[in-house]
Amino acid sequence: MLRRKVNRAIIQLIFTLLCVFEKTIVLSYTLPDPTFQVLKPQGLRVSIPDESGLRLFGFHANINKIIGNNEHGQITGTVYSAANGRWTIVDPDVIIRNGDVLHYWTYVQTNDKASYKKNNEKWIYAQNQQVSSETTTQNSTKYETSAESRLLFEDNFNNFNETLWKREIKMPLDQDNEFCVYHNHRHEKLAQFRDGQLSISPLILEDYYGENITANGKLQLSGCTSTIVLECTRQAFSFNILPPVISARFTTKDYFTFKYGKIEIRAKFPQGDWLYPEMWLEPRYSTYGVNYNSGRILLGLTRGNEDLVNATDSSKIYDTRRLDFGVRVNSFFNGMQEILVSKIKTFGPRWTQDFHVYTTIWTKNHFRYLVDGEMVGKINLDKEKEWINYNSDLYAPFDQEFFITLGVGVGGIRVFPDGILSSRKPKPWKNKEVKAMLKFWKARSQWEPSWKRDNGNNAAFVIDYVKVWSL
Repeated sequence: MLRRKVNRAIIQLIFTLLCVFEKTIVLSYTLPDPTFQVLKPQGLRVSIPDESGLRLFGFHANINKIIGNNEHGQITGTVYSAANGRWTIVDPDVIIRNGDVLHYWTYVQTNDKASYKKNNEKWIYAQNQQVSSETTTQNSTKYETSAESRLLFEDNFNNFNETLWKREIKMPLDQDNEFCVYHNHRHEKLAQFRDGQLSISPLILEDYYGENITANGKLQLSGCTSTIVLECTRQAFSFNILPPVISARFTTKDYFTFKYGKIEIRAKFPQGDWLYPEMWLEPRYSTYGVNYNSGRILLGLTRGNEDLVNATDSSKIYDTRRLDFGVRVNSFFNGMQEILVSKIKTFGPRWTQDFHVYTTIWTKNHFRYLVDGEMVGKINLDKEKEWINYNSDLYAPFDQEFFITLGVGVGGIRVFPDGILSSRKPKPWKNKEVKAMLKFWKARSQWEPSWKRDNGNNAAFVIDYVKVWSL
């Protein structure tokens, strides 16, 4: 008995020492000053040495102008992995001249989510500091070569990775007023991880909370991620019903953002009337204003209706034969602007029937969109003048960091235009009317059967993987 007590005491002592040692390692980390390299003919490389346990490195700077402690800055970047022993950020477009002063702040996050930050830092470029032309060229070439195959982000959905994704929990009012509540983990069938895939299936609210709760009930969301009260708590009254559908949405906003790169998603889109996949890039900051003022990038979208056409011109197709990519921007002068590139399948399986690989390549001045390796189209930002109401870069608002969003959308006021027929029946609601969600719900007998085909499996949005590379 005495030996057992002694052994237990020794084990406890060893465990305590290990915990102290681990904390000492974390607390002893000091964020180093970055190394700056001005590239020829233009560009800047900023880096810090790699150390065990680092998770990300971020850099924000202004040229010849003071930068605030949390200001985004003219030069910005975040990296999530080290290469060749260093955490490196490269801005290939910035021009640094002799005597320029960079006012900057840096931050590092460790695997245990501890954060380290340096504010009010300054670096002055003196031309004699620049590396030789030959060395710079070699380093630039090496960076470009490694960047093409450099994987910044990957999730194969073997399980829910809390270090990459966060659930969005709310009843949306803006931007698209979807007819659903984005709920938490309480509903097992809502979001499932099976065979290395994430499956998001829309559910009917009354099937889980009781008949007539949509018209008479109250919904209060535990863990609501919105700061707007009505998106967290809502009491049904009159025609202001509760969202009749439960859905799920995941974002990388708190964990991964990027500016320029290649994103590839292999997925199978949901099939069912008034359903669509939410597969977007959204801005990390509201630099140019809230919601669509700061832009959205569509990574692929197909509406789930099997037969959805314009009421007066059936050649205008909106159903599962059509695949859209593009961008949305709310212009101060011209209102909402949506620029799309589309691919319509005249024959063969619809876009919702199989898995496809959806690819977006985002550069400073254009977007290129591909499906299964085949080019769908290109958007040149410098030729699209409609949204330009900004006082900064020509390419705003797509000159900032964006994060990934995945989910299932239902109805709403943006995705399904007015004046369309679904299986020869008019769309039940108009996008600008106050009773839009109520009219959608009253038409339940028209659309719900399309969700229940194949035991409801076809209505699921299934994601196999998401990958992001730097350019």
